[in-house]
Amino acid sequence: MQFVVFWNINWLKERLRQKPLSGQETYLYLLCWLVFLTLFFFPENINDSFSHSGWLEVIELSIPFIAIFYAWLCNGGRQGEQFWTRLISIGWVVTMRTLVFCLPVFLILALAPMEQSELIYESAATLAGLFIIWRLGSHIEGLRDVNKKTFL
Repeated sequence: MQFVVFWNINWLKERLRQKPLSGQETYLYLLCWLVFLTLFFFPENINDSFSHSGWLEVIELSIPFIAIFYAWLCNGGRQGEQFWTRLISIGWVVTMRTLVFCLPVFLILALAPMEQSELIYESAATLAGLFIIWRLGSHIEGLRDVNKKTFL
């Protein structure tokens, strides 16, 4: 039966240790993750009073590429196995788990009547994103280390 794991990262990692995800399973995780990111992380309207500086936009655009490279290194680089299936499936679960804990903070920031609330909200979202990247790398590295110990 095909299903997507939302919370139990240990079950997912055990499943990935036993056998790689099929193409259909990877597709389900990718579809869920992309829909989630589209709905929740890309705002409909951006406040015109808040403008990014050029260097901040460059940093924001480079973070996904740096994150993928970091996860690739955590997976063992060229010697790593099943990189994309691990990145997508573990990334989905880590994102869901982080959202549960960050949602109250984002709600408070969204309702707070502060002058710089947009900047604070952006900063909190960036910190949450960096936390997701760090946890994603940690889980992928832990999965790689267990696989290495098993086969050596």
